Amino acid sequence: VVSSQCSGSSGINAEYGGMSTKACGNCNIKHASAELSGPQHLCKECRRTLPQEKCSFCQIDFYVIGQINKSKPACKKCSEYYNKFGDPKPCDWCKTPSAFKGSKCFQCKSAEEKYGKPSRCEGCKKNAYFDKGPEAKKKVDNKALCLLCTLKYKKELHRSGKFKRSSAEIVNSKGPKSKRAKDSHDAHSSAHRSCRKGPPKDVEVQADLCGHGSVDDKNSSDKDNSMEAILITTQLKEEIAQLKRQLDTRDRDLIEKGKELNNMKTEMWELEKKLRKKITDQNIEHIKRIEGMEQIIGGLKNSNTLLTKKLKTNSRKSASGHIAASLLMDTEETDST
Repeated sequence: VVSSQCSGSSGINAEYGGMSTKACGNCNIKHASAELSGPQHLCKECRRTLPQEKCSFCQIDFYVIGQINKSKPACKKCSEYYNKFGDPKPCDWCKTPSAFKGSKCFQCKSAEEKYGKPSRCEGCKKNAYFDKGPEAKKKVDNKALCLLCTLKYKKELHRSGKFKRSSAEIVNSKGPKSKRAKDSHDAHSSAHRSCRKGPPKDVEVQADLCGHGSVDDKNSSDKDNSMEAILITTQLKEEIAQLKRQLDTRDRDLIEKGKELNNMKTEMWELEKKLRKKITDQNIEHIKRIEGMEQIIGGLKNSNTLLTKKLKTNSRKSASGHIAASLLMDTEETDST
């Protein structure tokens, strides 16, 4: 009884009223297809326990199953494309580095084939919104959001407790299960939790837990609510820690910029001091040059005055000499006659 219920290998299809079933991508326990979520097809229990990472390429969160490259985490599809095609290029529409083949990522390429050319997203302002009809817009308050912005918006609504699924979605996800199927599902969830805890101490007690499910719906819903509250609290703590780290980084940047500003002010002050000193020295040197030129000009004026006086004296002497010579010649002529 223990092995058959814990492995989920038999008896589940009949208990789900003939609905299609599928094994969980992590624990391999069979569930109704409507209960498995995402491209990894994980059940609710595995979604609660598995850690999440953001894909380095498509930027979509995924559940970590097994070992991944921590420096460059990638979802299953992007990992396969990376191994096949190598490093991707940015997508023409959503701009994420996930265009492994061609110029568009596989998400945008598939959406373009179904819904046509994209338009501007109200969230990220990129041309990555594909109009999927009014029903899809109602889920995000009639906003034109791309895939990444839609996931982010729904995540914020879920964290704030405002996200509510429509009645049609609830009916479709649950399907026409009978009371027996519901009881079997509760027993199966209880078996899932008990099997994850390890080998039982008592086989009879474990068989009873796996086969009949002794926990009532109220207690399980209380546990679900408490788990969700713990997850939300943990996420909020992580966000607060991240914001604190960002504030510390900004404070350090401001301190470094303040130091750089002080250094620049000091350099400017030193430069101004050198310029003022240089201007003062140039003024002093200019004054000295002017004084030297004035002294030279004064000396030249004095020498010019002396030369002028000498020229006047020499001209007078030469004039008197000419007169005396003419008088002498006149006297000589008179004497000869």
